[in-house]
Amino acid sequence: MGVVERALKKEIEATAPRRTTVLYARVDGGERLRAQAARRRVRCVAGLSQAAELSGGRVLEKQAHAVMALFASPDAATAAAARMQAYAEAGGHKPADMQVRIGYQTGTVTQQGTRVRGQTVDLALEFSRHARDGQIVTSADTASTLSPSVRTALRPLASVAVIDGQVLREVAWRDAGSRILAAQKSAAAPQPGALRLSYRGKIVLRRRDNDFVTLGRDPGMDIVIGESTASRRHCDIVRREGKFVLRDHSTNGTFVTIEGEGEVHLHVATLILRGAGWIALGLSGDLTEEVVRYACE
Repeated sequence: MGVVERALKKEIEATAPRRTTVLYARVDGGERLRAQAARRRVRCVAGLSQAAELSGGRVLEKQAHAVMALFASPDAATAAAARMQAYAEAGGHKPADMQVRIGYQTGTVTQQGTRVRGQTVDLALEFSRHARDGQIVTSADTASTLSPSVRTALRPLASVAVIDGQVLREVAWRDAGSRILAAQKSAAAPQPGALRLSYRGKIVLRRRDNDFVTLGRDPGMDIVIGESTASRRHCDIVRREGKFVLRDHSTNGTFVTIEGEGEVHLHVATLILRGAGWIALGLSGDLTEEVVRYACE
C-alpha cells in the first residue's frame, strides 16, 4: 500500500465513529510532590499502564499523572481497573502520596492516530475526577453491558449519584476481584497462533512462547531495514502468554499501524500486536515505503 493510499485510508477511518471502552486512571498527590514522591508517581503510572495491557488494553496516553487506554469490551476494562487498583494498593503508598482514581465508559469515539475524541472520552475523564482514592467508577449504561458475573460486582456510588445525565456505579473490586478477572479470562478471544512478518519478499514466522524476532539496521537482525532513521538494534517482538509484544529500544521510536485503529508512536515502550498492520522504524508509515507488514494468524 502506497503513501497516498495509506493516508486516505487513515483519514476515512478517523472520520468513522466506532464503539469502544475508554478508561482513564489518574494518580493524584495530596500535597505538592517532592522529587522522591514524583518518581514514585511515575513508577505507579508505568505499573498502571502494564496492568491495562495485561487486560488487552491499548494505552493511548501515558502522562506523569494519568493513563488513558482503550478496550474492546467493558469486561476487559473492568478487569484492567481492578488490576490497577490492586497494584496501587499492594505498592504500600500512603494515600496522601498516591491516590489512584479510575473512571471508564463504553460508547462511540472518533480516532486519528493516538487521539480519540467524543463524549465517551469526556465521561471517562469526568468519572475519574469524581472517584475517590481506590475507587473505580462507571455509568449504569456501561454496567448494563457487562457480563452477568461482573455486573454483580457493581453498586451505587454513594458520593455522587448523577453526572451529565449518567447514573453512576462503583466497582467493588476488593470483594470481587477474582470473579472479575475470571470472567474476562473465560470470555477472552482465542490467542493468535502465529505472527507473520513480511518485508521485501522475506517472510518470518514466530509461533512459540518466548520466540522473538529482531528488527533494525544492523546486518545481524532478523529483518534488516536500511532507513537512516532506524537504529542498529531498533526493536524486537516476543511472544508472551500467547500475545505478541513489540518492544522499542530505538532513538527515533517505532510507528505501528493496526488496521482499523490508526498509527501509534512508541518510544522505549511496548505494544501488544493484534490483527494486522504494518511497522515503520524511525518515522511514520505515511512517510516511507520501508514498512514491515505483520499479521497475527
